[in-house]
Formats: sequence, structure tokens, C-alpha cells
Amino acid sequence: MTIVPAARPTSATRLRAAQVRRPHGVRGELRVETLGGDAARFAAGLRLYRESDGAALTVRSARPLGADLMLLALEELTTREQAEAMREEYLCVDAAQARPLAGGEWFVHQLVGLSVQAADGRALGTVADVEHYVGNDVLVIRDQNTERRLPMAQPFVERVDLEAGVMLVTPWEEEQG
Repeated sequence: MTIVPAARPTSATRLRAAQVRRPHGVRGELRVETLGGDAARFAAGLRLYRESDGAALTVRSARPLGADLMLLALEELTTREQAEAMREEYLCVDAAQARPLAGGEWFVHQLVGLSVQAADGRALGTVADVEHYVGNDVLVIRDQNTERRLPMAQPFVERVDLEAGVMLVTPWEEEQG
């Protein structure tokens, strides 16, 4: 099961593509963590949008650093100070630029709001968010009184039915009593 973190919606039309980790050098380059998808999509000319204010940015160049990290140079950033102001900012793409998903993959916005049910039929709440961790993604499930977390991995998540709006899960053993 794969969650594509890039998909957390920032509006009806934009998805997260990268998160700025820190500035790099003195010419405004950014060290970013890519979120879901092929890093090759960060080609020169790609339009990105700041999540905080929607400001448009244009990729001048991109260099992979390994794993999910890369250096981005944006036309609009030319100084370290401008890059520093971008620290922890999410960079988004238009939803039309999202990659197609394989079976067993979902965008976060497809999961948020799903009704969560235990295999025995108990209603556990609603998916409020999906948190991204190194080992696996974690579902944040809320009901009126509780917030619980559950790994987005087998054997915990048995089935995701987007059409029915339901996720069937096996909760942690200590929660089943």
C-alpha cells in the first residue's frame, strides 16, 4: 500500500510536490524533499506554487541528491535570504500534472474523510489526515472523542473502497478490547 504524500490538497486544483528543507549556497538554491512521484518531473520550466500564498515559481534547474532529495533553482529566487524565507514551505503543482497512480496507491485527499470501520463492523471514526514517516505512512483517525493512529500498511488496512467511502481496518490489539 502506498500513499502519495504529494497529493495532500492545498486547494481543489493543487497537490504538494516537494517540501523545502533548507537553503543551499548563496544564489537562492533550495534543498527539497520530493513528495510522491518521479523527481524527473522537476524539469526546467515547471511551474510550482507556494502553498502558503499561491505565488507562482518557475524551475530553472534541478539536480538529484539521492533518495528523495534534490537541489532546485527557481527563477524567482536569487539570494540566500530569499531561499531562507522558503524553509519548510510546500511547493505544489497543478493537479493536472499529477502522475497516474498504480493499484494500491492513493492520494491523501482521496483518503481524508473516509469512514473507518473495524473488520468486526465497529465504526472507528473518519480519516482526518495521513502522516508521512520513513517506515510507512500513518492514518490519523478521529471520532467525536478520540484520535488514534494506525499504520497504513498490511495487515492493519484490509481494504480501501473509495466509491463506498469506507476503509476497513484491523486496529491495534490493545484497542480491540
